[in-house]
Amino acid sequence: MRGAIALAVPVPFLLAVPQQALAQARDIGSTASAVYPNDSEYKDLPMHLGSLNVSLGGEARVEYDTNVYATPSNARDDVHLELTPEVQIATAPGPLSATAHGSATIRRFADLKTENTEAWLLDGSLRWAPQTTTSVTGRAFYQRAVEERGSPESRQDPNAGPREIDSLGVDLRFRHMTRRLLFDLQGNATKYNALSAADANRDFTGLNGVATVGWRVTGITFVTASAFVAKRDFRLERTPGGSKRNTTTWGGRVGVEFEPGGVLEGNLSAGMFRFVPEDSLAKSRTGLSVSGSVTYRPRQRTAFMLDAFNGDVATFRSGAQSRTDTTVKLSVQQEIRHNLYATVGGGYRRSRYNGSGVKEQTPTVSGEIEYIFSRNMSVAAYANYGKRTSDDPTLEFDRAKVGASFRLRF
Repeated sequence: MRGAIALAVPVPFLLAVPQQALAQARDIGSTASAVYPNDSEYKDLPMHLGSLNVSLGGEARVEYDTNVYATPSNARDDVHLELTPEVQIATAPGPLSATAHGSATIRRFADLKTENTEAWLLDGSLRWAPQTTTSVTGRAFYQRAVEERGSPESRQDPNAGPREIDSLGVDLRFRHMTRRLLFDLQGNATKYNALSAADANRDFTGLNGVATVGWRVTGITFVTASAFVAKRDFRLERTPGGSKRNTTTWGGRVGVEFEPGGVLEGNLSAGMFRFVPEDSLAKSRTGLSVSGSVTYRPRQRTAFMLDAFNGDVATFRSGAQSRTDTTVKLSVQQEIRHNLYATVGGGYRRSRYNGSGVKEQTPTVSGEIEYIFSRNMSVAAYANYGKRTSDDPTLEFDRAKVGASFRLRF
């Protein structure tokens, strides 16, 4: 239960939906998941029900937000309580294994009641690995996500609550390695449904695929080449002006991939993408495609993490034909002592709205520290700050959040 629970879509498929636009059902106790924990005394142990492993968790978080609506002026601050229960059931390790998972995030504000929300995620996976070098994995999920204020294209009206979006989808992956070669095939189909009738223009189905081949150049390092395609099929096929809305994005990248277990792990690649609208009057375009997440562990107690993305994502803003996002995040995770963990990081987002010419830039900084009382209990405190600048002054804001949480694991 320590792995991040992100948007219910793997990294390569973020071509299909705006990144970080939706609230996440968070992981329990993930202040420094890349180095957590080394001391066996503090590792949480799952309960056993026959051949099943059951893990339970919960977090209660209190947060103060200086600009809840992410507005450029007349900022409204507030305090909210956030409750996050989580359960995971897994079969014993073996050639055929299965996992079922459920989590929720419930927010309740002291004054701004329109911001009260519930997000949740249900997912299950089945993995067949007849040998350590070959695996086939399937996953199905159903998620209720809540759009974060201040994310690109989020609601601006403080009198209306955050946008809620349901998603239903499946992921499939085949991975095979030989002594020299790597083969990786991934596919995803997800249907997105905004709950408000006023947001019907946001309903679409995303179909995505990535094929990767690699050549081993050292013990854990592959040089890779990938081809990808992402298709968006909107429920409302035309704009009010009559233009077709469906699009296809395809392209390729070259890069490196590091197997888990070494000083380096993860992958990073760069190449080009081609955005092709279905409407014959809309312009196709070519751009830089970057995707990857790399963890560097110079020592057992320290991890440096780099996440990077550049590519085309869906846009719903009036006057924009498409949107290109660039996101970079660098963080450092540290085991200060056997029961004290910390992480600090900085990030940068740039959103460019093609057609309208509007650009937005958002740098952020954050930090968190966690103290572990026992394998089942810990407390954490955190703070983050972000500031967005834009060609449109009405979209600018700065915002700080501070909070503390109490975590339980069984």
